[in-house]
Amino acid sequence: MKIYSKMDLVSQTKQDIKKGSKSFALASFFFSQSEKEAAWKLYSWCRYCDDVIDTAKDLKSAQAQVELLIQNTNACFENNGPSEHPWPAFTEVIKTYSIPQQYPLDLLRGFKSDSVGVKIETKEQLLDYCYCVAGTVGLMMCHIMKTSSQQALNNAVDLGRAMQLTNIARDITDDFSNQRVYLPTSWLADCGLTNTNFLDDQNQAKFHSVVKHLIEVAQGYYKSGFEGLKYLSIRSAWAVCIATYVYRDIGDQILKNFSWKQRIYVSTPRKIYLLVLASARLLPLILQRLIQPWKSATHLELWSEK
Repeated sequence: MKIYSKMDLVSQTKQDIKKGSKSFALASFFFSQSEKEAAWKLYSWCRYCDDVIDTAKDLKSAQAQVELLIQNTNACFENNGPSEHPWPAFTEVIKTYSIPQQYPLDLLRGFKSDSVGVKIETKEQLLDYCYCVAGTVGLMMCHIMKTSSQQALNNAVDLGRAMQLTNIARDITDDFSNQRVYLPTSWLADCGLTNTNFLDDQNQAKFHSVVKHLIEVAQGYYKSGFEGLKYLSIRSAWAVCIATYVYRDIGDQILKNFSWKQRIYVSTPRKIYLLVLASARLLPLILQRLIQPWKSATHLELWSEK
């Protein structure tokens, strides 16, 4: 069994986030050193699981891979996880920050729905999927950031949902080419569309209205995510606020420059501008902390949908 040094784990996971998500990589640098390294390690595991499913040759292989991911994840909680990257880093994070086993298993539940051919009919099913693949990450990050209130868990789930809804809006054509449709069939039907014809040229106006609704739903969850910043330390709130501004901007760009044929991204100059805006938004929180210093949570109960 290979023994990974602390430097090995940090170096590998840092490269993973730089390669996999420039937006999250940028935001992560505003965390404290310990939070930064833990966030990188958690990201590496999430990205690895996602890639394993996405690169499976067919649904049957994907289903087998999900079951193996579940098995290995459970083994990590028993201190008997695989020795290959990123499992040692993941084991270290869940033990150090007392992350409940339910959260990574719920994330894998979301990936399992992808492996059997995702079928989303209603808004409720869409939000449950978003909870699984993104809200759970917010919950795990709450443990890493040692949030100061149980209420912060609700905000974290909402922010994860908002970001995943934005991902879905941005990646509609890519997902469709991989036989995945995350737009609820009930939304499509309301506009006279199906999950097979919504990308046809003659349906672009109707399709735009569905995407607009998707972004509007995301905007409501972003608002809740912003409300959760007051439960974080200044460094954590800074990092989360930056990531939120960048992700929310993707949705704004989709609404302003709608085209299902062109993938939206945030340019480096735009990210710098958003970084400044996010930093300015935290000024009231900084002043508040001068009066009432932040205290980390000693215990967080397991989150459940209200």
